[in-house]
Amino acid sequence: MKILDRFKNRTKQIKVPKKRKSPMKKDHSKRTALVVWSMLATIVIFSILTVMLSVNTRSGLNTTNAMLNQENVEVEETMSQPLAEQFLSGFIPTYINVTNTNEAIEERKQNLREYMVHSNDFQDERNEFYQLSSIQGDRVLKSYSLFDVQDKKENEKLFQYKVTFTNRIHHEKEVEIEQEDNDDEDEEDREPETEMVTETEETDQTLLLSIPVQSQENQFAVSGVPYFSEVPTVKGLIEQEEEERAEAYTGKELEPIHTFLNTFFTRYASEPKEELAYMMKEPTSLNGAFELDELTDTYIVQQEEGYQVFVTVLFRGVETNIPHVVNMELDLQRHEGNFFIEAMQYQ
Repeated sequence: MKILDRFKNRTKQIKVPKKRKSPMKKDHSKRTALVVWSMLATIVIFSILTVMLSVNTRSGLNTTNAMLNQENVEVEETMSQPLAEQFLSGFIPTYINVTNTNEAIEERKQNLREYMVHSNDFQDERNEFYQLSSIQGDRVLKSYSLFDVQDKKENEKLFQYKVTFTNRIHHEKEVEIEQEDNDDEDEEDREPETEMVTETEETDQTLLLSIPVQSQENQFAVSGVPYFSEVPTVKGLIEQEEEERAEAYTGKELEPIHTFLNTFFTRYASEPKEELAYMMKEPTSLNGAFELDELTDTYIVQQEEGYQVFVTVLFRGVETNIPHVVNMELDLQRHEGNFFIEAMQYQ
């Protein structure tokens, strides 16, 4: 018994270490992935917003620039040409006309200064533009007409006028005075009497006068020295392509069409338009100013509905018999058995 009790006591004295529970590691991979994807999505969204903001900003800047450019264009187009021409109608005679007297030259100088821009150069009376030294005659404006207008820069244009003026040169000449017959005096012994007379030689010139003009709030000034040049020709050799026409109509309606055309153009020349209402859709006429001479050329093309007529008509003035030739194109159709002009136009 003692041995058994001793064994139990020793057994109780043996301490068995307690097992520690090992902590289980939680799985954070899903949370990490969610965070990473959230960050990526945020970056993508911010990138898209940044791009959109940049595009909107650029679009706004482009719109603003377009508006500013439009405003600039509108500013450039503010010069009123009729007002500028009114301004130049006073400047051109002042500039062209020159009378060879000290008083006239001084008056011209003062008048020209009023048309020029206010700058140190043009407001200086000593400017070469105003000087007329050593002149030998007069210059008189005969006529002028607007030739062209060119844009130079903002609020400034170059007005070009075709001007014709007369140059007058005065010459002193000694001429003999005719004397009355005197029986008491021998003609051979008589000394001729003379006097000095002034003769004027005139020549006309036509040139192109170019005038730079500046404007501000419908106020105008000449901004540079006007200059002359040769008048350029505006006549051109322009070739016109011939239109290809369909085959000419030669059917049984040919003669009735010619009869109708002669009747129509006779009445078109001589009668008021109200009388032609039954012959054409939009009545018009020459109302007696001309009379028909002849149809010099007629070309007829058959269409799906009606005919296309090309005709050259010779009219003559009632009072003067002066010829008046026109080329016309007609859309001709039949209405209730009669020919009717649906449309007519000059070629």
